[in-house]
Amino acid sequence: MLFPILGIVLIGMIALALRYRYLNKKIDNDNDAFYERERRANSTPTKDISSLKYLDIPIDKFPIGEIDDSDLKEIEEKLMALSKKEILNLTGKTNTDLKEEYGVVNFEKMQQVGENFNDLTVVLIDYANALININRYDDAIKVLEYGIAIKTDISKNYTLLGDCYKEKGQSRKIRVLRDQAEHYEGIMKDSILRHLDELLATFDNLEDFQE
Repeated sequence: MLFPILGIVLIGMIALALRYRYLNKKIDNDNDAFYERERRANSTPTKDISSLKYLDIPIDKFPIGEIDDSDLKEIEEKLMALSKKEILNLTGKTNTDLKEEYGVVNFEKMQQVGENFNDLTVVLIDYANALININRYDDAIKVLEYGIAIKTDISKNYTLLGDCYKEKGQSRKIRVLRDQAEHYEGIMKDSILRHLDELLATFDNLEDFQE
């Protein structure tokens, strides 16, 4: 019995060794491809970015300065500051992508433009939360709908907006939001859809009293 067992063990060891060798070669090839692409990206000539369409924050649609609340005022000041900056949704783009698409000379600027977008999506959530806390659901909806329009990657933007629609009895809008969430590419997609489905379930057997 010893020899068959040793044979099986030997075959297993050989298989593992071959698998290990294959994975190492694949990693080496992937690394070579990455460094080659990065090398080419670093040689990308200057590109004209003067015609880029930056995001406009619809400040006039938000209740800026209407509410006497210190926390809200602080958030609104951040939003106003961001409204003066250049913002683009560059979510998912790597540093190499940015160099290839916009040129090495513009790399640092486009990095900042992308960071501005990330800051904006966070401020929108903070703003909506603050509005919800004082029962300004209609205003929170405007803020969160803007987040969806600019394709935020923050899952809470979807779930909070769904909660606001539920509070207002707007089940049809939850269904529309769910359809939009189907195109969400983040790892929280299933969680978002599950939350929206749970909200829709609360409307079962109830008359839809959409405003």
